[in-house]
Amino acid sequence: AHTIGMSRCTNYRDRIHGDFKDTIGANPLSQAYLYNLKSACPPVGNDDNITSLDYLSPALFDNSFYQILTRGEGLLSSDQAMYSSLLSKDTKPLITEYAMDVLAFFKQFSESMVKLGNITDPVSYSTGEVRKKCRFVNI
Repeated sequence: AHTIGMSRCTNYRDRIHGDFKDTIGANPLSQAYLYNLKSACPPVGNDDNITSLDYLSPALFDNSFYQILTRGEGLLSSDQAMYSSLLSKDTKPLITEYAMDVLAFFKQFSESMVKLGNITDPVSYSTGEVRKKCRFVNI
């Protein structure tokens, strides 16, 4: 679902000032992307500056998020770990598949959304809410 969305500097600062350079290698385009991220999110301050989780097509629901991960450019550490970490043996092949085949991504995403929609909890069913902003309870 990170194919569309934004993240605050405070959520990706450690990644861009930490292991980002290790996952992107020597690719000059990736180096330029990192430079721009660091300009918008310095080591201290600018906590509320935001950037797209998918800089290639930030307003489109597509598979470019997965293409970004295969280049080591995932904005969030947790996203990039699905492809680059030592523990990614189960997730890396899926990311590779979705990066190469948009229809496979669309199929899996739709199946997953149906499964999520079928999760019920009798307590929250009557008292729960769909949040207008994920981080805040509706008022």
